[in-house]
Amino acid sequence: MTKKIFLLIIACTVVLSACNFPTAFKANITTDKKPWTNLKFNNDPDNFQFAIMADRNGGSRKGVFEDAVQKINLMQPEFVLNVGDLIAGYTTDTSAIAKQWKEVNDIISGLKMPFFYLPGNHDITNKIMEKEWEKLYGKRYYHFQYKNTLFIILDSNDDDDFNLTRAQTDYVLKTLKENSQVRWTFVLMHHPIWQYNTDGRFQEIESALKDRKFTVIAGHEHHYHQIEKNGANYYILSTTGAGSALRGNYFGEFDHIAWITMNNNGPVMANLRLDGILPHDISNDKTKELAGPLVNNAKLSNLLLCNRGYNFTNGTLYLSFKNPTKSKLMIEINFFHHHQLQIKDAAIKAVAEPESEKVIEVPLVANMPLDYKSIDLLLMDWTLKYDNPDYKDFALSGKCQVEVKPSNTSFIDKEINLFTDQTTVPFKNPFDKLESVVNINNTFNQPYLQPIPVSQTTTLSFYVKNSKNEYTAPETRFFEKTAFREPTEVANPQEGLAYNYYEGNYTEIPDFGKLQAVSNGVAKNFEVSDLSKREDNWALVFNGYIKIAADDFYLFRTRADDLCRLTIDNQIVVNEKPLKNGLNMGAIALKKGFHTVKFEFVEIQGDARLRFYSKVEKDKDWKTGEFGSFFH
Repeated sequence: MTKKIFLLIIACTVVLSACNFPTAFKANITTDKKPWTNLKFNNDPDNFQFAIMADRNGGSRKGVFEDAVQKINLMQPEFVLNVGDLIAGYTTDTSAIAKQWKEVNDIISGLKMPFFYLPGNHDITNKIMEKEWEKLYGKRYYHFQYKNTLFIILDSNDDDDFNLTRAQTDYVLKTLKENSQVRWTFVLMHHPIWQYNTDGRFQEIESALKDRKFTVIAGHEHHYHQIEKNGANYYILSTTGAGSALRGNYFGEFDHIAWITMNNNGPVMANLRLDGILPHDISNDKTKELAGPLVNNAKLSNLLLCNRGYNFTNGTLYLSFKNPTKSKLMIEINFFHHHQLQIKDAAIKAVAEPESEKVIEVPLVANMPLDYKSIDLLLMDWTLKYDNPDYKDFALSGKCQVEVKPSNTSFIDKEINLFTDQTTVPFKNPFDKLESVVNINNTFNQPYLQPIPVSQTTTLSFYVKNSKNEYTAPETRFFEKTAFREPTEVANPQEGLAYNYYEGNYTEIPDFGKLQAVSNGVAKNFEVSDLSKREDNWALVFNGYIKIAADDFYLFRTRADDLCRLTIDNQIVVNEKPLKNGLNMGAIALKKGFHTVKFEFVEIQGDARLRFYSKVEKDKDWKTGEFGSFFH
């Protein structure tokens, strides 16, 4: 090639570039005015598009993931990512694991473009599934570059409580350092661990990201949510076939794929519902403020007060709607015809004003005195929606049924029934216009104090009543005064707890005194899986002493997968069945020194985990149980 021709080519290229002339475009229009807006085509060779599929499992719905694969092929992205939970998992049967992976990979094989794997907790539930993953896909966390864009794929199952190990954190920090000149960085994971306690490790990664342009994407929660954090977009995707109530856009509950176009200004994200297209911020902090109250009100918090006596003659149904938002909440309720009761207002329209509560009263009268067991359910249709021009279709509707009998309440706001000297019992009545009365040791209708002081072993029964002398059912609790437990003399305490290991198909905590231990030893921590000889169907009993630092009233809590019972000084403190709030918790008064302790733990299937927490009653925060306080 001659120098003149080479220079001519350069000159022509410069002219074409300066004019942004689309060489692929041809037309026969020669007039000054053109029948198009411009010829700046979105065909920059550095631009690209990719798709992200959300959770498939955790209540998988047949056919949805398959439908998404077909629709992705219609859209033709350059590649596809995912956020994990592709298989059902939660098994140690390698043949079942292989079958599950074959099933989903047969579906994925229908994609016409590359698919990149990412592990969720259903994909890696235990060490056996972790090994099977590595046999199939090699690495659990990795990175790649595409068109000067960095993609970091994390394994958020890489620690006991959905976290990142030190090794993975260091890998990410090293990757970011070695790829510092990329135009954008995407960080993908299954669990949204920016919401978790990662012992500062994810915060280290965020610190390393702060001077670059980036986006963080996760799944797991089956609810879509977008926030801006650290100057970047953080996304939790919804579902692509996983379990969901599918309540709609503003609730973040829909089946979708995330569609991302990468250009010089960064990513442009759209949510492609399998039945429509949504903007990237369809469910955000503003909609979350509206969705939360709507979901809570959709539970139709109600209280039915009835006449005293064995037969029903009259009562009042109270429906409470709390509206903490700045929009009006429009309420419509329509009662079905009831052939035994007269309903004064069967069709109700009401408004819960912004930042207020609306209580609707529905009087009920029986045509004749009725045995409660013979009364049909009270049925109603309801619709809740906001009077908000920005969200005109933000609504929920459904049906509700109420049993006609005095409501059972659960308003006593105290978890522990024991006390040493004196205590107080608070009582939360959300219907503040209704009177609360209390029965103390069978003395009825005493003036109600908030909270009620208790200094002796006492039985309390709470009622809610209205001006028509209609009542709820009693809510009764027994509060027991207890003495301090004396310490035990221990001659030669050694750190740790003695343990016995058992194997069997237990569904509850058995009588270990009747069982033969498979092995025994001394444990130095609560890493129970390290003491087991198989993945599922085994148990451990830890015995020894707990060293108490001072005389006090102690609260203990366990978190077990699957069952745990804690006994101190031969008193069951934490039972295997959790309290109504979901916590396994109990209390005991202990004097300074050594006290006998026993943990009975059962592993049924899946993860094996035991955590132990304690605090004195006056403390706000729980302390993680350290093994330095246990001896044998």
